[in-house]
Amino acid sequence: MDKSAKIIVALVVIAVSAFFIYSKMVGWHKAKLETAVNKEKQIWQDKADKLEQAITNLEQELTAVKSPKVPEEKLEEIFGAQQQKETETPSNREIISAPTKPADFADIERRITAFFAYLDDQPYVQSHEFGKGTYHEYQITMGKLSSKLPIISGEMNSLYNMVRNVAHFYRIMGKDRVLLTKQILQNESEVIESVMKTFYQWFTMEDGGQSTLKGRPTLKEMYEYAGYVLNTLGGRSYLLRRSPKVRTLTTYYCVLILDKANEEELNSKGIDIRPYIKASLMEINSQLGLIYQEEYLIKLDELIRKYYSS
Repeated sequence: MDKSAKIIVALVVIAVSAFFIYSKMVGWHKAKLETAVNKEKQIWQDKADKLEQAITNLEQELTAVKSPKVPEEKLEEIFGAQQQKETETPSNREIISAPTKPADFADIERRITAFFAYLDDQPYVQSHEFGKGTYHEYQITMGKLSSKLPIISGEMNSLYNMVRNVAHFYRIMGKDRVLLTKQILQNESEVIESVMKTFYQWFTMEDGGQSTLKGRPTLKEMYEYAGYVLNTLGGRSYLLRRSPKVRTLTTYYCVLILDKANEEELNSKGIDIRPYIKASLMEINSQLGLIYQEEYLIKLDELIRKYYSS
């Protein structure tokens, strides 16, 4: 065999060997790659399964929060035995077809009386040692708040006015009554929505001359405080210190009061209700756990049509 043939044979052998080695390497690498990919797929599948389970759990929790149930026993303890309908979230049909407030003013006052009696039995209330009970303290508080109204316009004209407005409730109500109010909001947070609704009904419903309780503010007084809460630094600073639910509901009822003031031509400060309607709508929409959320949204939608279509 001549030299050229030997070289060709050697090259062929080298090429075949190289191909064989390459094939082995590719096969080995492919196997390793497939193993790594499968392992990575399994890891991500496990993560996806866990994430899916977490989403399912969150959806269940969200459903529970969006369909809140106030303990029936708690409502009966506070208002008496005629509260069963408040233990479940009303459907849209029920809200639309049912009246937004009870027809019987006497029943509202019975509930108010029962609420104060309930408070008198609570240890955190008894620790304040109010000799004549919470209803008596409530009357004193309403008298003070009605006689010394907050500043709505001109709050920023001086530092003195601003400081007085920020501390308005503390100055007028006194330390003990402010502390008790905070404790009520904290300890009765579970039913505070029903309590606030009942008091708003009591404040605004026509009594037909059958009112037996004292302490209902006039629409003018409610307008002054609604304007304070919605339209001043002092009022907004008060809201920011409250829980999201109380803040949302307070804003909502202040909007309703401002609407009533417009109807009665009592908006002496010329407060524009429109931005507060939209702000309240956003808050109600985003606030979880409201029993009457759909009712609030329906009312706010009515106000939007009323004030934005004209």
